[in-house]
Amino acid sequence: MDNAAMGELVMAGFKKLGFLQYAGIDGVEYLPGRNVVAMDPKPEHLNHNGDLHAAILFGLAETAAMGASISGIVDLMGETFIVARDGKIEYLARAKGEAGPIRATAELSAQTIERTRADIAARTPIELAVPVDITDGTGKSVAAASFTAVIRPRR
Repeated sequence: MDNAAMGELVMAGFKKLGFLQYAGIDGVEYLPGRNVVAMDPKPEHLNHNGDLHAAILFGLAETAAMGASISGIVDLMGETFIVARDGKIEYLARAKGEAGPIRATAELSAQTIERTRADIAARTPIELAVPVDITDGTGKSVAAASFTAVIRPRR
């Protein structure tokens, strides 16, 4: 299966979640170690200043991070349990609603993916720090985030 088809399959699973349906989060790019998602702000996503609500930005970033965390191990998902343990976000600039679409990009190195695959094969619990850059439609960074993805062997 090629990367585009895999990305569509992963996003189809994600889109079953009510929050992603509400937020209108879509997949943009999906490669081993990289996941880019985006959403076009609607009035219900904005705060009183006309900016994307902080909770929506956080959710967009978490979606990108978790997608990246599984991007190099999709074929091993039957052997693992994965969940976000925590997340941090720093709001750098206004994410103006009219400056959409808003994109979140999460990337992991090839070495991280290789180590993760080896740890899964060894049934070793893993915690991955997944950085995320959130940009507006002009490419300006509006937030930076990091999530910890916990990957454990299935019992």
